Amino acid sequence: MNKNFFTYQKLGVDYVSLENDIRLGVPTAVFGVSEPHKYLVAALTEGPFLYITADGVSARKAAAAISAISGEEAVLVTAKDDVLLYKQAVSRDALFARLTAAEKIYGGARMVVCDIEAAMQLFPSRMQAVQLVSGEDYDYSSLPAKLVSMGYTREYEVEARGSFAVRGDILDIFPINCENPVRIDFFGDTVERIRPYDAVSGERLQEVSSVKIISACEAEITGADIPGIKQALSAGLKTFPDIKAFGRARTIADELIAGAESGAPFAGISYLLPVLSSKATVFDAVRRDCVIYFDDCKLLNDRVNGLYSEHENRFKELKAGGEVFDFSLSQLIGRDRLLSYFSSFRQVCLQTFFGSTFFFAPLKTYTLRSTPAPSYLNVFGDLVTDARNWVKGGYRVLMFSGSASRTQKLAETLMEEGLPVNPLPDTLRALSGIAITSDDFEHGLVLHECKLVILGSGDLYTKSAVSHRIRRRRGDMFTAPEIGQYAVHEKHGIGKITGTKKIETTDGIKEYISIEYRGGDVLYVPVEQMDILSKYVGQDDPQLSKIGGAEFERIKERVRQSLKKMAFDLKQLYAERSARKGYRFPENAVMMQEFEDAFQYEETPDQLSSIAEIKADMCSDKVMDRLLCGDVGYGKTEVALRAAYLCILGGKQAAIMCPSTILSEQHYNTACARFEEFGVRVEKLNRFKSPKEQQETLKRLANGDIDLIIGTHRLLSDDVKFYDLGLLVLDEEQRFGVEHKEKIKHIKNDIDCLTMTATPIPRTLHMSLSGIRDISTINTPPQKRMPVQTYVVEETETLIRDACIRELSRGGQVFILYNRVETISTFAGKIAEIVPEGKVCYAHGRMDKNLLEGNMMAFYSGEKNILVTTTIIENGIDLPNANTIIVIDADRLGISQLYQLRGRVGRSSRLAQAYFTFKPEKVMTADAAARLKAIMQFTELGSGFKIAMRDLEIRGAGNVLGAEQHGHMDRVGYELYSKMLKEEISGKHETLSELDIKATAYIPEYYIESPAGRMDCYKQIAEIRTVSDYKRVCLSIEENYGNMPDEVLNLLIIAVMKAYATTLSVKKIGVSSKEAYIEFAALSALGDRKIAAAMDKYSASVHVSMTTSPRIYFSVSKNAATTMLEMTKFLKFAASFT
Repeated sequence: MNKNFFTYQKLGVDYVSLENDIRLGVPTAVFGVSEPHKYLVAALTEGPFLYITADGVSARKAAAAISAISGEEAVLVTAKDDVLLYKQAVSRDALFARLTAAEKIYGGARMVVCDIEAAMQLFPSRMQAVQLVSGEDYDYSSLPAKLVSMGYTREYEVEARGSFAVRGDILDIFPINCENPVRIDFFGDTVERIRPYDAVSGERLQEVSSVKIISACEAEITGADIPGIKQALSAGLKTFPDIKAFGRARTIADELIAGAESGAPFAGISYLLPVLSSKATVFDAVRRDCVIYFDDCKLLNDRVNGLYSEHENRFKELKAGGEVFDFSLSQLIGRDRLLSYFSSFRQVCLQTFFGSTFFFAPLKTYTLRSTPAPSYLNVFGDLVTDARNWVKGGYRVLMFSGSASRTQKLAETLMEEGLPVNPLPDTLRALSGIAITSDDFEHGLVLHECKLVILGSGDLYTKSAVSHRIRRRRGDMFTAPEIGQYAVHEKHGIGKITGTKKIETTDGIKEYISIEYRGGDVLYVPVEQMDILSKYVGQDDPQLSKIGGAEFERIKERVRQSLKKMAFDLKQLYAERSARKGYRFPENAVMMQEFEDAFQYEETPDQLSSIAEIKADMCSDKVMDRLLCGDVGYGKTEVALRAAYLCILGGKQAAIMCPSTILSEQHYNTACARFEEFGVRVEKLNRFKSPKEQQETLKRLANGDIDLIIGTHRLLSDDVKFYDLGLLVLDEEQRFGVEHKEKIKHIKNDIDCLTMTATPIPRTLHMSLSGIRDISTINTPPQKRMPVQTYVVEETETLIRDACIRELSRGGQVFILYNRVETISTFAGKIAEIVPEGKVCYAHGRMDKNLLEGNMMAFYSGEKNILVTTTIIENGIDLPNANTIIVIDADRLGISQLYQLRGRVGRSSRLAQAYFTFKPEKVMTADAAARLKAIMQFTELGSGFKIAMRDLEIRGAGNVLGAEQHGHMDRVGYELYSKMLKEEISGKHETLSELDIKATAYIPEYYIESPAGRMDCYKQIAEIRTVSDYKRVCLSIEENYGNMPDEVLNLLIIAVMKAYATTLSVKKIGVSSKEAYIEFAALSALGDRKIAAAMDKYSASVHVSMTTSPRIYFSVSKNAATTMLEMTKFLKFAASFT
């Protein structure tokens, strides 16, 4: 949409008069305007304006609509979720969005949208920023310190917004105000070039001439602020009469003073905003000639009163617990000051109904008339009829489709019906007939006085356009082991990496990795052989292997035999399944399309591909046996219901089987709602039905009067008879007992089966099993899902009460995770005392099954609103109303558990909170401190997310392969296990050539400073197997660290030489200053035509010797690199000879 497409003048007399009054600053009220009409009126404004709504959802909607109509970005300012609590760590995504908005406003943004809460909160004042321009000079050595002072964290690798990494003359940074991270190449102090790159794939994007890096923290503490901070804290401490509250407040004060004096930004800095000089409000930031638009003054006034009341009540309670100081009350600007700000700007209120304007007395009122746009929801026959009538009546019709593909399809539909579609003109005045834009404006309106019809994408379609992103391949899951971590040596087993060691000989310098084994034995592994080392991923504390013994070989042999049997069984199973003929379901495309269009949410790309794969299976002759993987809330149930509907349309029955009564009840409710308008007869079979009702259901099922049955393992009972079962859907199959699984296996023989699991399946295992088990994965979360605000805080009763009351007051529910079965009932009683307003129940794994189910059902149905539970929180249960989780003693849990627990909340479009607490008085072990540090990283969803996913994926592997294989995986480590499984299934076993190379080959510290970075590069280089691997690794290293020194080039030459040698069954490669050779295991190898051809070509520089074993010797050069290059040429020629 062009800028100034809509203007007051182009819409008629009333609008011209309204514009004039607004320009003159006359306080004005506009009545009778619907939501889209309000956005249109605001978007017509030519000067700057601030649009204020009652809540965050309305603000987000208004910003999107105003941007679409005006053709210009409306900056959205979001409210901070909490302004009173002191937090050790906080999710920074929301903060970064707020800071980016602040930067745009100070940069002169014309249109600003916020909700009233955001307007009442303190706002960052102008912040420091760094502008880097290509070709200009900066003090490169001081740049890292400057970035740290701006709130950026220095990392080994840039993964999340607000982090940076320095490698020689290269600065990688993810500015919080940019879409992508940026790589900046320096030459000395001069910026050579600036290149953004894709954070996921690393793909280089178009070079830019400059980049602006804005501050990543909300406030800056100057030296002048510190006396004021100390004074405010000291005065505040005197106001706590209670000894316990004083102790808590004293702890907070000490931490704040230490943070302020450190000179670096810290997590709790926003707690001090009221006493800092670097504070402002949204009203201070916007331009002075701004117009304030109030979106419905009644709603705004109610919200203002509610916010002040809640803020004051929370302040009193938190003050009693020592959590806040007197100055904390000023985190929201006072009521009088708010009204004073309002009156200092021009004011316009936009109201749907007539009523009081509360904040000002209007001197002029307008009533603007419009009618809502008709709703078509994909029924284009009605649209064609209406459009024809409008055009006949002289109306202009503007349609917002939401995407280019929809614009094209809609234009074709209209033109086929004889309705011409005109190109979209630059201005409204030039619009005639029908025009379509691909912009997204949700709901439209009809302005009869202007003879203008505006149809939004929400009027035309049931869902907004899905933006199909290009799916990128995720990076390899396995990383190199680091110093202090466990590693698996393919020959010697599990050891602990203690460091690296350089050894210098007359032939050059080489680096070795030292690994400690049981009994204190140390093994030195040359870095060029890093590919036989893998990071141990399995148990937390594995037993170290004994070096030199046959113990690890015996373990490997046992695993290999087990894998052989498994691979054989899998292949046999696949062959049997391929031979069986299943029922070919008709496609019923029209009816399926209707059912799919009625889905109220947007499908994710992964959902769409999974649906397509399942449809293809069901509409073919094969018997489907597909596994559908995806986290809870990622839309697996919808995929299963579509499969069920396809089955029912084909004249057969479908069954969904769940491991628990609650889960079956949830699926039943979802299915009833989804199939309500499609005539599908849905029934349930579980313990919530009386025996009499169950008998009636069974009778109807056997007669074919039920299309879809949903139940627990009760469906496997002998008295259950189907009329004609066509599809069985299993939810979380691994949670059924052995005897149930046997019955399921029997049923699965000749009907289609879809198994759902919430545990992710690792990519490597997925590849190994591809073709043997059909797997569909859903990795993309739903678009509307809000991020979870994550806090790391000290555990206090005041905090627990505050978090619970906040959630309960908005009608929500709370999980409290307490992982001690022995004292959980006492703790639940304590929670009931702390929060008497709550209805508390508890659940743990050792409870009576009926009691556990009753408590979980009471929480699921909303009878109870606080659930104290151990880590057994039901995997599959979806609770959109539970949006707060408090984890007690979070430092005792692993990071993957924390990730899963955090995933229990935030399932709806509401903002969810996760509080990870730790005991303030507890003396932490080094491990607990490391875990807490990991939790703090985890709030960033960067590296911590990767660790969590890796842990989850290992669990997923166990679920797919069974308990016995999971045990084997722990014995040899996940990476080696995956490698062995792949070898067994493919039948190809790789034997690596032994290396005895005495040459300078290592990565110097000056080239790659970080030990973890060096280890990672060593592993990447050692794993080179093809020319494309070599090119990828070379490019990656040079782009990250600059031009390679000779020592690193030698490593790459060795890796390539080893890769070629492995394909030719070379047993050993030897290089020193005296000799250079390749050795074979048997004499017959020399007769290989490939080797013979290479010997003919290079006859002048090679000769054969049989003194010890079959060897080909090469001429030795002064420089080892030259010798190795000649050997590589020989091996390359032999490997590629045909």
